[in-house]
Amino acid sequence: MLVALFYHNIVPVVTTQLEGDLGKIRQSIVIGSLIPLLMFLTWNAVILGSMGGGFAELASGNGVFDPLEMLRNNTDWPGLGIVVSVFSEVAIATSFIGFTYGLLDFFKDVLQVRAITPDNRLPFFSIILLPALGLSILNPHIFLTTLDYAGGFSISVLGGILPAIMAWKLRYRSAEQTLQPTLVPGGRLTLMFMVVLGVAVMGLQIATMITP
Repeated sequence: MLVALFYHNIVPVVTTQLEGDLGKIRQSIVIGSLIPLLMFLTWNAVILGSMGGGFAELASGNGVFDPLEMLRNNTDWPGLGIVVSVFSEVAIATSFIGFTYGLLDFFKDVLQVRAITPDNRLPFFSIILLPALGLSILNPHIFLTTLDYAGGFSISVLGGILPAIMAWKLRYRSAEQTLQPTLVPGGRLTLMFMVVLGVAVMGLQIATMITP
């Protein structure tokens, strides 16, 4: 769930493109999150609504139930398989594009490059894409393995704990706190809740890993 809803890496890009307009930034994040959320809920409703036969298959011990494969092989709706495949590819592509833009902005700041141009674009994309490509070639199943670790640990820290600590410091400990706009209401209570939630998710992941 955390991986599916993680969009923090694209916020700096959106902020730059919208020239720091607080109203437009908030609107783009809310609407931009609402659209994939509705698609995510619809997708889960379709999968859960089609698992009647799958439960029977699991109970009989005939193998592992694959809801995607069942939807692709649905004879009542011949075009459903194409829709499912396209939806899956689009879901991967949109996540891929978001992370790519976020990493481009990140490495541009780290390497102190003023702008990404056609002349320096190839090195930037190589830094972003080649390591992931190499790992996926060496271990084609690494995505499913790292997904649990990313959601349980990395995103809990990068998307929950660290942003809350940074916001706390800017709001309540920085000498320039009056210059920092408040994007999320709730004050200290919201920030503490984010930290506690991130720690709880990490603890749940650890408990899942050590439980036989």
